[in-house]
Amino acid sequence: MRYLPLDEIKEGMFLARSIFGEDGRTLLAKGAKLTKGYLQKLQVLNYTHLFIGDRKEDLDFKDPINEQIYSQAIGAVREIFLDAAKQQTLEFKTVLDVVDFMVDEVMDEDLLYNIFDLRNHDNYTYLHSVSVGTIATIMGKNWGLGRSDLKELAAGALLHDIGKMCVAEPILKKEGLLTKEEYEQMCFHPKYGFELLRSAPGVSLLSAHVAYQHHEREDGSGYPRGLAEDQIHLYAKIVMAADSYDAMTSGRRYSRTLWSHEALAQLAADVPEKYDPEIITLLAQSVALYPIGSVVLLNNLEVGLVTDVNRADIKIEFLTGEAKGQIVALAPNALLKIVRRLS
Repeated sequence: MRYLPLDEIKEGMFLARSIFGEDGRTLLAKGAKLTKGYLQKLQVLNYTHLFIGDRKEDLDFKDPINEQIYSQAIGAVREIFLDAAKQQTLEFKTVLDVVDFMVDEVMDEDLLYNIFDLRNHDNYTYLHSVSVGTIATIMGKNWGLGRSDLKELAAGALLHDIGKMCVAEPILKKEGLLTKEEYEQMCFHPKYGFELLRSAPGVSLLSAHVAYQHHEREDGSGYPRGLAEDQIHLYAKIVMAADSYDAMTSGRRYSRTLWSHEALAQLAADVPEKYDPEIITLLAQSVALYPIGSVVLLNNLEVGLVTDVNRADIKIEFLTGEAKGQIVALAPNALLKIVRRLS
């Protein structure tokens, strides 16, 4: 499986990861043979990259959560967010059911978050929420949280941005940079989220505080209350790191999309002023430095493709040299190492 720009993808290649719409429904399923018509439609929908495969085995990999639960999560987040925007009565049962499924998936597997969503402007908010929920849940498991605590964390993570639905739509959808006044309005969204969640049936007060605190920072420079260090709850620290990491790696409109190792390096550079050092270490232990599909340069000057990632090693298929086509496992202490990512 490879992660390629749309303009490098040829007819006849296979889609290696499903593409979901803003309502969670599958737009194009994993395994679909890409035609000229499909590629043109995806370009119109503003997709810039796809996960593609040339062989059947390229389609065999394990997601952090399975596609059915992932799809349900997107749909549930979208529904509750739209109801919040319309100021309708909020029913959280579907979201909380999804939280149960997500936690069960993460508890049953020992996985890194090693693959990224295919997003466009229309589905960004909902897919971002689901990705932050997934990353935060993996981080919580690695921290040692039990199932009930993970559910509180996952619920707060999935719903961390619900308060944005109370911000004026022109501000949310503005194409250019926000004015000072617009930015100040946007800074209220954590408080709005807390107010929506604090008395919601089935949502704990702690989950509501995750939404309230996810833009706070260790040095007190965050918003909306300027909390610092131990004033910020552990779960909020986890979600703020997951939120920042996903935003950096998922194609925000006004900044360059970073690769995983670049995002982790940037977050580490903001320790301890902005982020708790233990939490950034936890994040680095929970996401893949070089996700599946990365093309990398090795220290023997050969080029390889990352085909699998786990805590013990990274599997690389050689794309060049005498070993072309062979797959090797790179353990942390191996002589053969990745120098940098190429694509």
